[in-house]
Amino acid sequence: MQRVKTPPPMDEDADEQQEETLFDRPLVAKWGGWYVSTIFSVASLLGFALGLGLLMATIQSHPNATEIFSSSQLKQYYTMDVAFTTSLFLDFISWLWTAEGERSRLFYLVLVINGLPIITYYIMSTGHGPLLIDIHGRPLVVLRYLQWFFTTPAMIFLYSIVSNVSCRELLFAMILEYLVVICGLFASIAPFPFDLIFLGISLVCFYYVMSTLDRMVLLGIDEGCIDESHNRALRGARLFMTLTWVAIPAVWGVAALGLVSFPVEELLYELLDFSTKSGLSCMILHSSIKTFSQKQAQAMEARLQEERQRTIDALEEAVVMKDKFFAAISHELRTPLNGIIGLADGIMAGSCGEISEKVLNRVNTIKMSGQRLCSLVNDILDAASLRTNALRLVEDNVILSEVCSFVVN
Repeated sequence: MQRVKTPPPMDEDADEQQEETLFDRPLVAKWGGWYVSTIFSVASLLGFALGLGLLMATIQSHPNATEIFSSSQLKQYYTMDVAFTTSLFLDFISWLWTAEGERSRLFYLVLVINGLPIITYYIMSTGHGPLLIDIHGRPLVVLRYLQWFFTTPAMIFLYSIVSNVSCRELLFAMILEYLVVICGLFASIAPFPFDLIFLGISLVCFYYVMSTLDRMVLLGIDEGCIDESHNRALRGARLFMTLTWVAIPAVWGVAALGLVSFPVEELLYELLDFSTKSGLSCMILHSSIKTFSQKQAQAMEARLQEERQRTIDALEEAVVMKDKFFAAISHELRTPLNGIIGLADGIMAGSCGEISEKVLNRVNTIKMSGQRLCSLVNDILDAASLRTNALRLVEDNVILSEVCSFVVN
C-alpha cells in the first residue's frame, strides 16, 4: 500500500508571529515585501496628485475671494515656496550622505512632508489656486487643506520612529488626523449648526492625535534614558511639537472670531506650516535624535559589553583561584616528596644496612622520580609566580653532565 504523508501540524506561535509582522514597528514593517513607509509615501504622492487634479478641475474660485488677494500676498506665497524648496534640498543632501538604511528611508516621508507644500505654494503664488468664502465671510484656501490632508499623517508617521509604538496605534492616530482635516474643512463651509458639529468632531480627534504624539515622544524619552543629552533633545522636540501643532487650530479659532485680518491669518498659517514641517525634518534627519532601532542597537551593544566584561572578570577570578589552588596543592605535595627523597638517600647511604646492587638501583630510581616530581611542583609554583611578576631569575653555572644524566635516568 502507498503511504500517505500527513501534513505537519501548524505551529500556532509561528502563525501569530507571521500575523504580527504586519503590525511590527512602523518604519521596519513590510507588506508584500515592501516597506510600509515606502508604500505610504508613494500612495500619498499619487493621492495628492489625483486630488489636486480633481480640485483644480471641479472647484471654481469665488469672485469675492480673488479680489482680496494682492500682489504682496502672492509674493508671500512665493517666499514660502522658496523656503520649502531650500529645506527639501538640504534634506536631500543629508539623505545622500546617510549610510544607514532605516534612516535613509525617512527621506521618502520627508519628500511628502516638504515636497507637497512646494507644489501647493507654487500654485498659490501664481494665483491659480481655488479660493472659496467660508461661513464667516473670509477667503478659504482649499488647496491648503488638501496639502494638510496628506502631509500631517506623514508627520505622525515620522514622529513614530522615536519610540516602539505599534502600527495599530499609529494607524488609528493617522485615521483620526484625516478626520481632523476633513471636519476642519467642513466646519469652515457648513451652515449652522452643522459647523459646530464638525468643529467638535475635529477637536476631539485632534486631542487624541496630540495625546498619541505626546506618548510617542515620552516613550522615546523613557527608552533613551541612558543618554541624557538624547533625552534633552527629545524634551525640546516635545515642546516644539506641542506648541506648533496646537497653534494651528488656535489660529483658526482666532480668525473665525474675526480677531485678526486675512493677511495676518495667512502669515501665521505659513509660519506654522513651515515650522512644523521643516522643524520635523531637521529633528529627524539633521539632529542627534536616534530612531528606536538605533536605541535598541545601542542598548544591545551596552548589554553585550557588560556581559563581556562580566565574563572577563569571571575568567580572571577563575585564573586567580586556579593559581591559589595549584600553589596550595604544590606546597602539600612537596612535603611527602622531600620525605621520600630523604628516605631514599638514607637507604642508599646504608642506614638500613648493606643492600644489593639491584636494590640500590631501584632505590636510586625512586629518588630520581621523587626529584622529578618535586621539579614539576617547583615549575608550577614558578608559573604562578610568573603571572604575578614575582619570579626572580638566578644566573648560575650548570653542569651539563648532571643534567643529561638526570634526563636519561
